[in-house]
Amino acid sequence: MPTFQSEQSALTLHKSPTSAAFHSFVRRLHLASQSDDPVLLAGEVGTGKRQSASTVHNVGGRSGGNFVQIDCLGIKESKFELEMLGVLNPYNHQLRQGAVALAEGGTVYLHEVGELPAACQTLLLRLLESNTYSPVNSSDTYNSDFRLITSSSQDLMAMVEHGKFRNDLLHHINTLTIRTPSLNERRDDIADLVRSIMLEMPTASGKQLTPEAMEVLCHHRFTANILELRNIIHRLVGTFETDVYSEHHVIQSIHAGTPSSKSERVIEKSSLRSMLPDFKGYVANASGARAQSDDQNHQSASFLAPKHTNKSSHSTQSNTEVPDDDLDNLSAQDVADDEFLAAQIAGQKHGQAYMARHYNAASPGAMWQAGDRAAEVVDIEGANSFTALKAQERDYIMKLIDFCDGDKKKAAEIAGVTLRTLYRKIKQ
Repeated sequence: MPTFQSEQSALTLHKSPTSAAFHSFVRRLHLASQSDDPVLLAGEVGTGKRQSASTVHNVGGRSGGNFVQIDCLGIKESKFELEMLGVLNPYNHQLRQGAVALAEGGTVYLHEVGELPAACQTLLLRLLESNTYSPVNSSDTYNSDFRLITSSSQDLMAMVEHGKFRNDLLHHINTLTIRTPSLNERRDDIADLVRSIMLEMPTASGKQLTPEAMEVLCHHRFTANILELRNIIHRLVGTFETDVYSEHHVIQSIHAGTPSSKSERVIEKSSLRSMLPDFKGYVANASGARAQSDDQNHQSASFLAPKHTNKSSHSTQSNTEVPDDDLDNLSAQDVADDEFLAAQIAGQKHGQAYMARHYNAASPGAMWQAGDRAAEVVDIEGANSFTALKAQERDYIMKLIDFCDGDKKKAAEIAGVTLRTLYRKIKQ
């Protein structure tokens, strides 16, 4: 059975609305209440379309009748027909009245009319055109006398163009079209709305927000309008045990309603990877502080390959393969930048020969010697004044690639990073 809403709406006709947008909106509601023409309330989710429809009914000449509401979200054809027209029980011949009969002399409000299936749109159109109806399972015909108010958060004209809403039905329901302003358009009303919401809450008696906290709310970008504001205030009161809420309380209440997403973790990872591993080692070498013991080099994981006097003690580490898991994810531009990488990915023979010639045949300490020479080059340049860290990174990488005769894989192995990271640092 459709629900009744005959109580006074929370959206009353204030004597002096604060914002110009709300003042214009209230005036249009007042004018609409003076006639019986169909009204279409268009606006975003949470802008108070239900309360606006109730206000038009309560202020208008049909306030003595019932205000019957039907929610069209996800409604099936059979259910809509029963709710609108009623049904006659074939066994005891008792008639269950629908919205049309219950709203005799009153108002029928269809919330989110754009969600009606095609068959329901046809039924509604037939009802509006004929002003007559027959309950389900009944052959009797009754006259209808109600005012229709509909609402939609969708662009019904665009739906008509895409064949999702009947054009003739649209022209039957939008005689008076009123757009409900979003909360972002009426920020001057936020302080009054906050006080009204808190007055409705018994647990918020005597509590208030600081001017700074109210400022945060007034500058917040609302996506669900008054519904979102109400949730923020309820979350604020239900979370913090204090009589005065600061801007920090409000900020926490706003973000508490936003589920954590994977994107935040990705952003955090990206910021951690904005420099190569342990760039402090590179800065230390560039500034001339190269006097470090072998143990200190192992603990600090310096960006540069550490200096070693005993090459044989590191022969096992020099032959360790560099992780190539990033090779499969290289873009076409990455591959085109380096002929060797293209050959390696395609599995060509000269790429394999290159590996054997430059790595397998290399002496155990060859790679560490290369790292020492690269460190010396950087140390010479490190005497200059420091530029931005990322610029120093890129300068070091370019010198290291030049030292390796353009072999980026070899340069990545010396630097202790993956090829993917090396390419990313070059492009920064």
